[in-house]
Amino acid sequence: MHLSPSSSICAGFIVTLASFSCLVPVTVMAQAQAAGITIPSLANASRPDDLDFTAGECDLAPGGKTMECVFQQVFLTLSPLDTSTCLVTTSRYARTFERESPTRWTSREGPEGPCGIVDIATLDDGGATRWTMELRTLVTGTNAQCGKPEAPVVLSWQNVARSLPCTRVQPGAMSR
Repeated sequence: MHLSPSSSICAGFIVTLASFSCLVPVTVMAQAQAAGITIPSLANASRPDDLDFTAGECDLAPGGKTMECVFQQVFLTLSPLDTSTCLVTTSRYARTFERESPTRWTSREGPEGPCGIVDIATLDDGGATRWTMELRTLVTGTNAQCGKPEAPVVLSWQNVARSLPCTRVQPGAMSR
């Protein structure tokens, strides 16, 4: 086989470089891979004795200003009937985040209800698999019965291995 100086072999095909570059599919594939973000293994850092874990998969919107994430939460609690058994419960939820900086994303939902509850989730990207998520609520209503919001909950990539308080597990509740 003879190739002219303006030809090349790309994925087994002879391509004329004047009309096509092998780098185009590689670039497109790299962009497609970069659009998917995995947030693995976050554990409840606010309550280190809790067996509460979350992980997520996010799709970055074109332009990189927003991302749609689906999170899967799993937590274990002691069975009220048998303290040697832990109940495994799962929950799946979605959130939309907006980029605030190169490493920070925020999602706001609400205000809702008579107390004007605003639910805020903040993701911080520490690089590679080092993500942290803070969940907090704001009470925007002025009604005295609304009370104060709970303390923020921090989920972290650190200290995800936890000791189990049980010797057996069984299903608790699972989301669809």
